[in-house]
Amino acid sequence: MDSNFDPETPSAIGRTSSISATLVSAKYEAAAIRAEFKTYKSILPTPDQLLQKQHSYQMLRQEILKNNLELPRFLKYKNEGGIKPHHALCCLLLSEYEDGTLNEQAKKSDSCLVRTLSFGYFNRQLNNPASFIRDQFSCAVDAIPADVVKPGVLRKKIRDKGLPVPNYFLDPEDEKQFPPHIALLVILQDSEGELKHLDNFFYRVGFSLFAAIALALRIVLEVIGAAGAIWGGAEVVKLRTATRNVELFRWLSLGVGGLSLLRFVILNVPLKEDAGDILGPAGPWSLRLPVRMRAVTDHPFHYFVRATRSPSPSTIKKEE
Repeated sequence: MDSNFDPETPSAIGRTSSISATLVSAKYEAAAIRAEFKTYKSILPTPDQLLQKQHSYQMLRQEILKNNLELPRFLKYKNEGGIKPHHALCCLLLSEYEDGTLNEQAKKSDSCLVRTLSFGYFNRQLNNPASFIRDQFSCAVDAIPADVVKPGVLRKKIRDKGLPVPNYFLDPEDEKQFPPHIALLVILQDSEGELKHLDNFFYRVGFSLFAAIALALRIVLEVIGAAGAIWGGAEVVKLRTATRNVELFRWLSLGVGGLSLLRFVILNVPLKEDAGDILGPAGPWSLRLPVRMRAVTDHPFHYFVRATRSPSPSTIKKEE
């Protein structure tokens, strides 16, 4: 739950189509959020630790107060003049949308080479948590209201437009969600260049090799192994000898291999309907190393590419 979420607070449902860079009714601007961040950023855990441990609202409050620092408004309670974290997060990301930063980040994550080789069907996977958070928000930006609303109302507005609900809007039906205050802090840390270590060259090369080996092993075991099982098994049970039924079982092996390849493609090729969190709530960096390795082993192809999605109507208009 959102730590300062008050279920008795009346909803302030506003227009669902307009996009505002500030939450006017809350008198809290993106610039103020960024300015506050500079006062306490030095005591925060690294972005990957924040995502993996999901430090609670109370824990972060205590850490900031222990260092005699002023609490940011999204970590204050209502009676202290606080703003709910998901309001502050929307404010920050909407400001990026308005100034074009959100679209610029999306373009940086695009790969012309991958799109060309896949005839526009695939795009490079997002393995950076901040890029993941921004991408999920850009998918739902058309449904984000201009006014302050509760998380439940926000999720309903997004669902009513047939859009995917981001993993950080307190959805009780989503096991892979993470708190909005964590998403907000990760975005703020990214704006200060604190996520650069997540793009470490050796990490990327190491995990790319790991994913490539996992993908190759799955092809060998599931495709070549199936064809080999027919060919070798027929010889073991004496259905095939050096002079008898050779052609028959050669074609049977090829047929089984072809069907196994089709099955492999159907099960492993990324689709638009795939859950965005298939490698972790905010990509592989949001998982501890052992769990991260398991996720990449289960979905090696997804580590490299994702299905290309259609841009939202507002994004198309903004680019025009």
